[in-house]
Amino acid sequence: MGKVKQQIQNIVLSVTYEGVEFDLEKLARSLEGARYDPEVFPGIAYKSYEPPASFLIFASGKMNCVGAKSMRDAKLAIKKLTRKLGKAGIKVKSEPKVKVQNIVASFDFEREFDLERIARDFENTEYEPEVFPGLVFRLDEPKVVVLLFVSGKGVCAGAKSMGDIKKAAIKITKILKRRYGRDERRH
Repeated sequence: MGKVKQQIQNIVLSVTYEGVEFDLEKLARSLEGARYDPEVFPGIAYKSYEPPASFLIFASGKMNCVGAKSMRDAKLAIKKLTRKLGKAGIKVKSEPKVKVQNIVASFDFEREFDLERIARDFENTEYEPEVFPGLVFRLDEPKVVVLLFVSGKGVCAGAKSMGDIKKAAIKITKILKRRYGRDERRH
């Protein structure tokens, strides 16, 4: 079991503009492509294309940023939106506080897994193939969930940093290698 290929699929961040409240009616008018329908949802849905990210903007001065594929893209999208807020007449006194809520990444272990066997051997797993085709592997450190599939592909969710993603990939690899060595590679 060699190196695990990892790719970020989604980053979810909370963005807080301290001491700022948004007039959503007014803001929706000045943000091109913004969707605001207070009867349906209490915030503005706004999409940024360069780089791609989606925002939910609330009157409280808080936002969620979803869908960026890298931290660099997320920060750039937030920076561009902050600039647009200024142009819309909102007095942003300082840089927003940005906090990572969740990073989702895909893994490719480049080998097949015997999920039945892994489920039997590890207590921190759940595997119900008639409900969901993946095995749920819960790690404590980092505190993430890794979904494993027979194909050798996986998904890591709940990470708070890029470091968590790397640690999870290494940990799963080590755990399985220690338990099964090479013989796990059955087709």
